[in-house]
Amino acid sequence: MDQYVDEKGAEQPDRRKHANLRALFDDVVRRVEPFFQEGGKLNGSRTDFWVARTISDAYSELSNEEVHVLAKAAIRYYQERK
Repeated sequence: MDQYVDEKGAEQPDRRKHANLRALFDDVVRRVEPFFQEGGKLNGSRTDFWVARTISDAYSELSNEEVHVLAKAAIRYYQERK
């Protein structure tokens, strides 16, 4: 099982279930960035729908569950940086 080092320097077991999606995350964040920039309004449309749609279009080999895992992670990434 993979390990990571927490903020106190102690090794902890990695709780992530979709390790295969990590390699895609940086590209996903780059692709969906326009939805989270100032002025990136969607005229009332839900951001989560368009984020998932963008990921699904870019990575057609992913399952619906994997697309939504990446979408939630990307949305959380941008919400934490506000």
